Amino acid sequence: MKKLFFSELDLMKDRRVRNAIMMPRTAMIHVSRHKQTGYLNAAPVSGGVTCLNPYQIIFGIKSWNSKETFQDIEEFCVSVPGRNQINHMWLTALAVPKGINEIDIAGWHEMPSKVIDTPGIRECPLTLECRKVLMRQLPRGHRAIVIGEVVGISIDTDILNLSRSEVIKRYPMHEATTNPKTGLYGPSILSGELIPSPEPSKPTAVGQKVHQKTHVGKGALYQPEGEDVLVNAIWPRPSYILMSIDEGGHANALPVSGGLLMHDMPSIQVPVPKGTFSYKNIKRTGEFVIAIPVRSSISNFEHMEENTPDGFEAAGFTPFSSEQMKTPGLEECPININCRKVLLEDIPGTEYAILVGRPVGLSVDKDLPLLAAENVKQTESLTRRASPALATRAMELYSQYLYAVMDKGMVRKWGFQDVKNLSVRPLPSWGSRWMGGWWFGYRDQISYWLIELVDEAYISPDEFFKIHGWLHGWHELFYSEHEEIRNELRARITKLINMMAWAHRSENKWNQVHEYLRNFPEDGFYKYTG
Repeated sequence: MKKLFFSELDLMKDRRVRNAIMMPRTAMIHVSRHKQTGYLNAAPVSGGVTCLNPYQIIFGIKSWNSKETFQDIEEFCVSVPGRNQINHMWLTALAVPKGINEIDIAGWHEMPSKVIDTPGIRECPLTLECRKVLMRQLPRGHRAIVIGEVVGISIDTDILNLSRSEVIKRYPMHEATTNPKTGLYGPSILSGELIPSPEPSKPTAVGQKVHQKTHVGKGALYQPEGEDVLVNAIWPRPSYILMSIDEGGHANALPVSGGLLMHDMPSIQVPVPKGTFSYKNIKRTGEFVIAIPVRSSISNFEHMEENTPDGFEAAGFTPFSSEQMKTPGLEECPININCRKVLLEDIPGTEYAILVGRPVGLSVDKDLPLLAAENVKQTESLTRRASPALATRAMELYSQYLYAVMDKGMVRKWGFQDVKNLSVRPLPSWGSRWMGGWWFGYRDQISYWLIELVDEAYISPDEFFKIHGWLHGWHELFYSEHEEIRNELRARITKLINMMAWAHRSENKWNQVHEYLRNFPEDGFYKYTG
């Protein structure tokens, strides 16, 4: 198959090229507690799995609030929402002022943890209680990576009565191309199609409470009595092939399931077993290639898992050379990502190291549906928002990717995105369209949104100044000793942002916002500041 090559610059400026490497990942919400103030911070991220025993997860954080919090803490929770909770999940993405609880903004409730002190989210079907293993700030951009070890799991009890196929349909996938209307990322759904088919679902117990939870701590997680909970807590892991080259110029292929492939730079985070050829080669050369296999390659991928130094050729894969680096890609894989090593760090207490790479080039099949258009490097390349046609082609590509799914008995099976279930849902502009949505978390971001609300006559100039005054007062009072007035102001802002965010779903709710603001005459918060 003839390949098209795209440079690092193409990756930065061309949306469809970046979308090719954005394998959808499980959406989740991290919850952490600010060490100095005790305030909670919650935000949605995309998660990956780096290790099954001990069960460890990885995700990236962008906002300075999150980075500041995670730098000082040793524990956190991760709550995984259901596919019917997408709207609530996105509300936790709002760049609200530090100290304002995003869980309250979303209309959810805190759930006390059993093993750690940080709470999870009661309404979410799955919550992982985690100890921080590693946090590293990455160069070239805002993202830092966090790895956590799961020390406790709370899961909706009714999930344990379902087949794995049904369970994974409940969890939304994340960052499946860019939403054409808002610049935020739209959710897609993992289909739950397994090979071979799982056993039929067991009937759900009659009278089951909606949020009845089953909890298993770390001691029982890896025991037979905890297996059902552990299996259902391990989300689908994207699978790919890690290519490296030794001193003699011989290529090595390592099949990997887990980690993250993201559109940010650097965007590749892969767990690599210590002591393997891949580990040694990449540590020496500083380069590697990620080859992404597709559904038609399942048997080849499984054959390669037997892993000999040249096992990829015996498995039916053919190497091809790139002018950019010595490490080859694989001809049968439609996407091959050339990477330079940014970080290779051993994770204590495990048998793996985390490899972080920066994509410097991309080789793709010429007839890849996502790139099937004339002038591929010019069309839509510099637009911030993707077109619906581009989203459709991305869905077709994502439906071909392999996902490792743990089934009952800790047996690995395969799952795929079902193109009939994939979606890029229109989302309301919960934030400034100037900045691509309320995502980045800068302090002044909310001001852009308020200005736009005035321009579009959602709120009046007087209401703008009242809200702005509350926000300024909160900023000034954040570390003050005036606890009573601080708590009152925090409650006002929380309720107001909750009402304003949900008003975007129903414009007649703006009347409730106006009434709420009228209940508070000009008040003297400023006398407590300065």
